[in-house]
Amino acid sequence: MTRGDLEELRGLLAADVRLAADSGGKAPSVQRSVVGADKVARLLLSVQPQFTQIGITLERQEVNGQPGAVFRDETGRVLSVMVLSIVQGRVQSVNSVINPEKLGHLGQVADAWSIHAVYLARKRQR
Repeated sequence: MTRGDLEELRGLLAADVRLAADSGGKAPSVQRSVVGADKVARLLLSVQPQFTQIGITLERQEVNGQPGAVFRDETGRVLSVMVLSIVQGRVQSVNSVINPEKLGHLGQVADAWSIHAVYLARKRQR
C-alpha cells in the first residue's frame, strides 16, 4: 500500500463511512462494522493484494441501482457482492454480502471458507 493510494482512497470516502458485511455466519467476514475513512481505506487496501494473489477478480456492476461489484474466485464462482452508497460524491457506506444463501441467484457460489484458508496461508507467508 502506498501513501498516495491511501490518501486517494480516503478522499473518495465520507469521513464517517461504514463498511459492513452480511455473512449470516455462513462465511468468513468482518465481525463488526468498520467506521471511518481511514479505517475503511486501510482495510480495503490491505486485502486487495492478497485477493489478487489468490485469483479473486472484481467485476464492476450496478447492484440494486447503486455502483457495486461482484467478486469471483479463479473458476468464476461468486464469492461476494459489494454495494456502494454514494452521497454528495463520496462513498457513505460499503455493504458486502458474502452469505452463500443470498448469492445463489448470481450463479455458482464459491466456497468462502476454503478461499479464506488460502488467503490466511498467503498472508502468513508475507
